[in-house]
Amino acid sequence: MFEVEYKLAGMTVVPTHKNCGFSLNEAQLEKFQNELVKSWGLDPEDEKLI
Repeated sequence: MFEVEYKLAGMTVVPTHKNCGFSLNEAQLEKFQNELVKSWGLDPEDEKLI
């Protein structure tokens, strides 16, 4: 799993990699969200939760 922190870029919250400071691309963000939902014990297919 990625070590992620959230930073403001203007008025938008951007997930960034904690070690290098680069923002996550779409593929990394999708993977992070899926792993996070699974770690919470929720069903990733349930669109109401995401």
